[in-house]
Amino acid sequence: MKKRSVFLATLGGLIYMWTGTLYISVAYTLFDYFDDISVCLITDTFFAVLQALGYLSSMAFMRKSKRALEKWVPAVWSLIICGSGAVAFLADGAAGTIIFGSIMSFFIGTIMCYALTEITLNVSFAERGKAFGMIYAIGGVGTLILSLLDGGNALGEKFILIIYALLAAVTVGAGLGSYGKKEENLFREEEYLKPAKVHIGKNDVVLFFIIFMFFVLSNIGLHFKVTGGTEFESAIFSRAFYAIGLIIAGFINDKSRKTGALCAFLALGFGLLSPALQVNAGTSALVQIMAYIFLGFPAVYRMIAFSDEAEKDRGKFPFATLGVTAALLGQALGTYMGILLERNMTVLVCVMLVLYIVTGAGFFALFTYLYPAKTESRETLPAGDRRELAFEQYIKEKGLNPKQAQVLKCILDGASNGEIAESLFVTESTVKYHVTNILQATSCHNRNELIEDFRNHYLNP
Repeated sequence: MKKRSVFLATLGGLIYMWTGTLYISVAYTLFDYFDDISVCLITDTFFAVLQALGYLSSMAFMRKSKRALEKWVPAVWSLIICGSGAVAFLADGAAGTIIFGSIMSFFIGTIMCYALTEITLNVSFAERGKAFGMIYAIGGVGTLILSLLDGGNALGEKFILIIYALLAAVTVGAGLGSYGKKEENLFREEEYLKPAKVHIGKNDVVLFFIIFMFFVLSNIGLHFKVTGGTEFESAIFSRAFYAIGLIIAGFINDKSRKTGALCAFLALGFGLLSPALQVNAGTSALVQIMAYIFLGFPAVYRMIAFSDEAEKDRGKFPFATLGVTAALLGQALGTYMGILLERNMTVLVCVMLVLYIVTGAGFFALFTYLYPAKTESRETLPAGDRRELAFEQYIKEKGLNPKQAQVLKCILDGASNGEIAESLFVTESTVKYHVTNILQATSCHNRNELIEDFRNHYLNP
């Protein structure tokens, strides 16, 4: 990975680490007032919905003005998160903890939306999967390390608030300050001052629903326990195993988006089987560990899917994290359903099976459109005189200039924006600019339609 990609992923991971661990510390205080199930409902459903609302609010801010990407924004969010989280942690009573914990959860959504959008805007297609995986893996492992302080009691002690404040200061000062205002090669001045033009189509709606259902299914399975089974509900250790799946999924997605998407769907199969596999106390913990590892695949997919769409259509950049919003809402519903059904394995498995079939039908209906195999494109568009003649005719017909023709040729060869930039010795943002103009000239909405349009021209000259 390039230094810039590693830098941004590390910063995102640090943000996730201190905000996520603060979230857990606040959750711990709720055990003084509520039983386990009530705490789970508050943190994994109510707080999760508030985080989703935070994401949506941040997206609306970005859509209205690109000034939402300036460096003062995460500084303000960090200050609010630290303040409200500290009050929630120190509050003398359940009401205070829930009220200020709610404020904290909402603004955790806003700052994570900011960090993940930065990855979309600044990290190349070929490295984005690893970057997203790194963010959550660093956060998960960091949480585990912090929890080991003070003999494993650190997250419940007051001194941990100082550590959170220091980590927040580091990310704002040393990290987020370098993001700053977008360079002109990302957004030209006239673009920077105008609201984003977002075009949401039916495929985006279907994709949102699919990711939502992915996490409904995942979280139903995670909350089933057999009688006498191991209570594997440690938010700390679950994050550590979750990190393993995230790293693996990141590498797979960068190698092949199609394979990554398939792995995400197949990983849900384990969630479907996990309740049935927990036949006794001895296997319960192992199954839960594997479930958290497999959860890493749909977790990376939720970020990749809309981020890639935002790269194809620059106007969609505010909605690059829409998949994470869908996942949070799915987590909330899945957790709630899991708690309702956890005492009845037969009903639980039947419900999951029906949802799995419905989700699978929607997923594969959209799959070939979103993730055509590059090998198929290359087989359909072989090199040779006939292709070159068709190419010359195509660029003349569409009115493309020489620079656009160079970029188009790379696209037809299956190259990512980062690979095109390297081969043409230009910046990736310049490539994005040319791609946008090519799509407009050819009346195509994305790369897949562009390749298909040329393929039709090639096969039917």
